Amino acid sequence: MSITIKYQTSEQSLVQVAHYKEIPKEATVIWYDFNEPTEAENDILQAHFNFNKLEIEDTINGTPRAKYKAYETYQYLVFHGLNAQYSSDKALNLYIKDNILITYHHRPFAILEDVEQMIVNQFNKELDTSDVVLYILDKMVDNYFKHIYDIEDKVFSFEDQNISGQSIQHIMEDVFKIRSNIIKMKRIIYPMNELIDNIQESKLLLVDNKNHMYIQHIEDHIIKQQNILKTAQEMTNEIRDNYSSYTSFKMNSIMQVLTLVSVIFLPLTLITGIYGMNFINMPELRWHYGYYIVLGIMLAISLGCIYYFKKEKWF
Repeated sequence: MSITIKYQTSEQSLVQVAHYKEIPKEATVIWYDFNEPTEAENDILQAHFNFNKLEIEDTINGTPRAKYKAYETYQYLVFHGLNAQYSSDKALNLYIKDNILITYHHRPFAILEDVEQMIVNQFNKELDTSDVVLYILDKMVDNYFKHIYDIEDKVFSFEDQNISGQSIQHIMEDVFKIRSNIIKMKRIIYPMNELIDNIQESKLLLVDNKNHMYIQHIEDHIIKQQNILKTAQEMTNEIRDNYSSYTSFKMNSIMQVLTLVSVIFLPLTLITGIYGMNFINMPELRWHYGYYIVLGIMLAISLGCIYYFKKEKWF
């Protein structure tokens, strides 16, 4: 789509130029943004920057895992964004070399515009590429909160669904859907947490105390998100177990009733089976009141079984 080139000096905030030759020598930050780049723009990335070819191929052709790598001359990072379907197919690749920052992405990232606006509004003559990267990382992590809080709200809403008489099947479908979203979120947040740990261990990106405090602030947000997801997962486990227990109890109650009914009708079936054989030598078949006597016996057996089951508190 396009390559946007911006620079900042100690006297002026971010300024956009049409060509890198327009960048002055006193520029303290140079930002190349490859936004949905074409093949020709991909060739520029490969030809004009001395980066690892394999990583450039991953950047152009794939969706690499969130990571941080530090080399002698540059640093390479990958952040992951989320869409409404909790999908992580939005990868933001960053290269840092001296005062040059390159951001590469196949899909638009609104957070880059937010970071740019923040830099312009809060002009800092001491701004460097590490600051910009941490700003982007902070915005990226903060953007996870709306998905995290959405999961948390849905989990807590199950109590209201239960009160309002939602069907068990509908509730369980929602539970499994939320558990799927939790797993997707964990696949994003845990690699990002590992990325932050690697940044802290390397210390190349943390050039001053301000950066150290900033990365700790970001780490706190990641930890909070992990705790919310952990709590939500535990609650869905409890909800699933409770409804499974309730379903088993309900099924057992039904089976108990059916068993008792079967036991009541078992002797009745035996009697009807005996007198349904139609042998010639069956004296009872010639009784004038035989039919009524058998019905009375069957009724007595039924009432006797019901009385016994009631006395034993089987229902």
